[in-house]
Amino acid sequence: MCWVAEGWIDREQAARIEAGEAARGPATAPAVAPASGPAPAPASGPAPAPASGPAPEPGPAVHRGPLVVEALGYVGGVLAIVAGFVAVDQLWPRIPTGAQLAFAAAGCLALGAAAGVMRTGGEAAFGRLRSVLWLLSTACLAAFMGLLTSQVWHLAWETATLVSAAVATAYAAGLWWRTRAALQQLAMFAGAAVLVGSGIHLAAPGTDTWGPGLGVWVLSVAWGACAYRGYLAPQLAGYLATGIGLLTGAELTMQEAAGHVLALVTVAGLFAAGIALRRVWVLVLAAIGVLQVVPQTAARYLPQSVAAPLAVFTVGLALLGVALWLARAHRAPKAQ
Repeated sequence: MCWVAEGWIDREQAARIEAGEAARGPATAPAVAPASGPAPAPASGPAPAPASGPAPEPGPAVHRGPLVVEALGYVGGVLAIVAGFVAVDQLWPRIPTGAQLAFAAAGCLALGAAAGVMRTGGEAAFGRLRSVLWLLSTACLAAFMGLLTSQVWHLAWETATLVSAAVATAYAAGLWWRTRAALQQLAMFAGAAVLVGSGIHLAAPGTDTWGPGLGVWVLSVAWGACAYRGYLAPQLAGYLATGIGLLTGAELTMQEAAGHVLALVTVAGLFAAGIALRRVWVLVLAAIGVLQVVPQTAARYLPQSVAAPLAVFTVGLALLGVALWLARAHRAPKAQ
């Protein structure tokens, strides 16, 4: 359709439009062609306005499909696991070891394959669901190796734990290397902690629990340093694993007098880190450490004394004060 021939625009306007479209590159709109003859005079009435196109449709609504799939995946996985255990216990009370191994292996392979073929498409919900499936697959592998080493190979429980932890840790490390997911890093740390603790107990059985606890504590310090340097991603998961490992290792060393000192220093360090970083979850770990460490220390060194509950009460008030200070600092408006 020629706008010049219809009388909507004149030749000069058409030339300017063509020059502008040529400067912009190939245009998708129809070109304005000049009329072959002289432009007819426009009608006496107002020129008709060009027809407007259809109104733009509203943007697509927020898709809640990934969240629904994630929730259904969690619920379905939990129901399947619980129902499977109940059904096996009722239908096959004296299940042989071979069948237990088969179920554990099938669970490991099925969950791992389901996670492997899942495409996240950039959706965070699908990524979380895949991480959970791989975590369950790792747990099934650990159960399989535990049954294999104890019921089939008849290894001592220390050796069986060491071998099972080594295999599960290697599997979790491979998954973390592929995904850099938080759950896979936590699974890798848990396996490494069990591996270190069982290895120390196997090498030095006379150390009871303080030897493995000290090993887990040292591993946690090294883990936190690697997370700080950026070698372990995501960094927040590395810090979380470090805090849990420090508390667990310190708790295991408290059968010795030096272990109480180590535990108190660990709790104080977590408090300092939480206040300096203003991280509430670090303070939560420190509070859990207080509930574990302070009563045991007070009961050991202040038996049958009012100082023990008084110490716990004082620490509780200090925690409440720190929480209120952090809440006030968080809500305070930032200076412009």
